[in-house]
Amino acid sequence: MRIVYISKTIATKKLLLVIFLGWFFFFRGSGGPSGGNTDQKLTLNIWGIFETSEGMETFIAEFNKNNPNVEVSYSQHSVDTYESDLINALAINEAPDIFVIHNDWLPKYQNKLLPAPDDLVSLRDYKNSFVDTVYSDFVLEDKIWAAPITMDSLALYYNKDILGSASIAVPATTWQELKKQSERITNRGSGSFFNRSGVALGTNANINRAVDILYLLMLQDRVEPYSSDFSQPTFDQAITQKDGSSFFPASDALSFYTSFANPTSDNYTWNSRSNYSIDAFANGELGYMYGYYYARDLIAQKAPNLNYDIAPVPQPDNIQTLVNFANYWGFAVSKQTKNPNTSWNFIKAMTGKNTLKKYYEVNKQPSPRKDIINEQIGDPEIGVFASANLTAKSFYKKDQVKADSIFQTMIDDIILRGRSIENAISTAAQKISALSQ
Repeated sequence: MRIVYISKTIATKKLLLVIFLGWFFFFRGSGGPSGGNTDQKLTLNIWGIFETSEGMETFIAEFNKNNPNVEVSYSQHSVDTYESDLINALAINEAPDIFVIHNDWLPKYQNKLLPAPDDLVSLRDYKNSFVDTVYSDFVLEDKIWAAPITMDSLALYYNKDILGSASIAVPATTWQELKKQSERITNRGSGSFFNRSGVALGTNANINRAVDILYLLMLQDRVEPYSSDFSQPTFDQAITQKDGSSFFPASDALSFYTSFANPTSDNYTWNSRSNYSIDAFANGELGYMYGYYYARDLIAQKAPNLNYDIAPVPQPDNIQTLVNFANYWGFAVSKQTKNPNTSWNFIKAMTGKNTLKKYYEVNKQPSPRKDIINEQIGDPEIGVFASANLTAKSFYKKDQVKADSIFQTMIDDIILRGRSIENAISTAAQKISALSQ
């Protein structure tokens, strides 16, 4: 009897050993419950632009709590050379595991990326977590290709002293109000110079992100940048209004924008001889300036005592749905990575609500997450930008650099070369269409 008892014990122990080894090798092969390899040391290389090494430590430390075997190496690049650095690295098969892409870059870089595994992040959770434009920009073919940690949207900076001197108590909320208030603020100097300008609009080279402002105005005026299948540009086409009449929103928006640099217009307040917009605003020469959140730091460096505030960007009227414009970056996974699951687990961890809140405690930034924006709206520093993120849109482009250059040329064609609005738009549409071939 005793021999039989010992045999059963041995058999039981062998069975338990087999089960244990099965679970061990299962988790070893799949990267463990958290998606990281629980046995071998892994290294993730990440490239970014605006996040500092100190700022990234928040994300790395949180990730390493559940993935102590993963070493994360972060490299911060200059925004001026980043894309060329990335293209070169991709060309020689030495791309980082994770790198940032601009919210306009997915059409250009999709074939260089790996989407998130379906069982890691669901489309439903992604859509519920982030503001609408993130889903529009980074979801394609029912796959998630990138995720952001911050988002910047345009707002309206205004000089409180200048507005007060012009007896303007409340900043403009509509295009019509902006035109009227700008005219009251404008003080012409001798020749083509302005002692004080109402708003920095109309030109290209001396306005910070002029092309983004034009994109904003076009989107506010109901421009559809591309056809629904993204096969051809449609921004130059007319839309049919409720009364049956045809309306060309791109022409209307471009006319409004360039009128502020047109000497024959009542809106004339700015030209190619005006100082760069941020400098003019910092020097007290400008009443209004469209700008992103990052402009605050530039103004603080140039004019720490400037008496200014920030308001939402004006809309065409007070009837239509609010439209804002977003500019941001998302973290994506390279197709060249040897650790795709671990890479996407890192992105999922860094864009989670709790991790981002810790990051924002040290690095105050407007958030792309709906559940954090709700807490940021009341903040006097970032509230306007956070609120704008909720209704922000982007302007679809096949190639961001080339498209921006085409629209910048469109502005210059009108202001510097005297071409008509219709001619400039038609030429731009032909060039954009060529990018789609």
